[in-house]
Amino acid sequence: MSSSTPYTTGHELKSILINIATILLFILPVASYIYIDHAKEMIAGVAGSFILAFIAPPMGWMRPHPYSDMPGNRPKQS
Repeated sequence: MSSSTPYTTGHELKSILINIATILLFILPVASYIYIDHAKEMIAGVAGSFILAFIAPPMGWMRPHPYSDMPGNRPKQS
């Protein structure tokens, strides 16, 4: 049985940016321990990645998904 809406793979720009920012956050403690001289730059990079993920469309902290009650938070139909 086929559905009338196209299948979304979850590879939205916002989802990818959130995943990258989270990976950087998990790597930060180890990297800042190894490269102590560059700790502030790495913290700024992680903060910048979260800011970029926040302002990516749709604006906000929520990851887009097809069953959202908010029309602006649904993935773009391709």
